[in-house]
Amino acid sequence: MSFTLYDATIPVYRQLLGATKSLIGKAETFCGEGHTSADDIVNARLIEDMEPFNFQIKAVSMHSKDALDGVREGSFSPYPGEYPESFADMRERIDTAIAALDAWDPDTVNALVGKPMVFKLGERAIPFSAEGFLMSFAMPNFQFHAATAYDVLRAQGVKIGKIDYLGQMQIAAG
Repeated sequence: MSFTLYDATIPVYRQLLGATKSLIGKAETFCGEGHTSADDIVNARLIEDMEPFNFQIKAVSMHSKDALDGVREGSFSPYPGEYPESFADMRERIDTAIAALDAWDPDTVNALVGKPMVFKLGERAIPFSAEGFLMSFAMPNFQFHAATAYDVLRAQGVKIGKIDYLGQMQIAAG
């Protein structure tokens, strides 16, 4: 059995999206226990010049669901604004991304290999192959923002650990 583009993307995206959704729930519980306000968590940053927690949630969706859509369309551009404003909005963003990923079947994802696509940011255009874009741009960005969301919550005092970041691992049946 060979390892495919589908294997390298969809299960990893689903695993960390599920873990991120769980982190949102833990943050909401933390706020409900009176430790801080929801607005404080939603807008929390690791450091002043980094984007807030709600941006991190937007970014994990953008670099999973939207990245795959961009590969299919031949072009991907990050979009400004549209940060989720509440825990419910964040969960909806994650659920939408997971549902979109569930619609991708292995043959369709694997057929993208070798397809040209372009990353566009303003006037800048960077050519990629589908797999080059997903594995060297989208996936590292996805993992960075998932880890940053985790880090923001840890810095705010939410009681989470590494297993919360990892989520449901792909354990071999046996």
